[in-house]
Amino acid sequence: MATRSIDPVRLRRGRIVTLLVVAAALGFSPTVAPLLGHLAHPAPLPATLPELSAPESSNAAVKVYARSAQVFQEALDELQVGERRRITLSEEHFRLYLRAAPLLGTARTDALLGMLSSEIRNQNPGRSRRSVFSSPEAALGNVQDWLRYLSWALAGARGAAALGAAAPAPLAASVVLGHSRDILAAANAAHLAPGMLAAIVDNEQSGQGRLYGLAGLLRNLTDTVALRTSEAYGESGLSGDLSQTVGLAQMSWQDALGQRARFHELGMSLGRVPFPTDEPEARQALSDPRAGLLLTASRLVGYLDVQEGEAARPHTSAQTYFTGPGWHNNPALLSSGQTWPYAWNGFFKACLYGALLHSG
Repeated sequence: MATRSIDPVRLRRGRIVTLLVVAAALGFSPTVAPLLGHLAHPAPLPATLPELSAPESSNAAVKVYARSAQVFQEALDELQVGERRRITLSEEHFRLYLRAAPLLGTARTDALLGMLSSEIRNQNPGRSRRSVFSSPEAALGNVQDWLRYLSWALAGARGAAALGAAAPAPLAASVVLGHSRDILAAANAAHLAPGMLAAIVDNEQSGQGRLYGLAGLLRNLTDTVALRTSEAYGESGLSGDLSQTVGLAQMSWQDALGQRARFHELGMSLGRVPFPTDEPEARQALSDPRAGLLLTASRLVGYLDVQEGEAARPHTSAQTYFTGPGWHNNPALLSSGQTWPYAWNGFFKACLYGALLHSG
């Protein structure tokens, strides 16, 4: 009797269905769920996650995870992950979902799992794309670190120093929280998620602490020289080449000048600071925290209009927690579907500050 060949497409679909059935059984089983919750607790450093509860017994919750699980499996297909490794990664992916859902909510968990699948897909050398990590295991591990940190950070009042010391990535919590009113004012004026704008400020300011603070000192020095030169001569000249961006969110003075039409459209105003008309005035405006953040928020609206469409305003979706920082830092990388540390860490920082600014 002839042996019937196995269709690889049907095999892959069957494997996905099997994984989803196992996941659903684990989630709803009254005996397995507590064990799974226990296994989902790694060493409590620097923070301990709260006790995990079983997923909500609703079709909607299952459908959310099922969609993300299928995309995750397709990403593993691109890396040609073996069966044993695939099972281990799938189990870790489901544990990650169990942690993220009660902590971040449905929308942000969905965005997180989508970002994770994109990261793993970008690890395929054949794509020639940027990725944050070299393996799915490393990516999943970093997400678990961030979730553990967020659970700890949002469990009670934490000082800026403690938040920075425990974070999985460099954090400038003192700067962000010190300018919380300016960030909230700018985000609300432009109808953006405050946490997303705060994440951009943190990414830019935490970068100044590298090289033992030399990066920040050099940035402040070049900004000052360019400002004084532009005030004296009407333009910064050669000194401006070393100081292309200015302010808390590091926005270019050229981009600042281009925000006038959108400011008018959005009904925004710099208040007591006049709208800039030349380089010296643009540098001065960006150096003012409130004005600089308003200009940055306007610029973000323009970028997000291109990606999501003006009809999607206000741009406050969970997806912007990644795309906002990505657009601000490197539009070319974001538009080509790549992942890199600035945007990756920006997502988790947006989750952190979205909660902290709201509670403050």
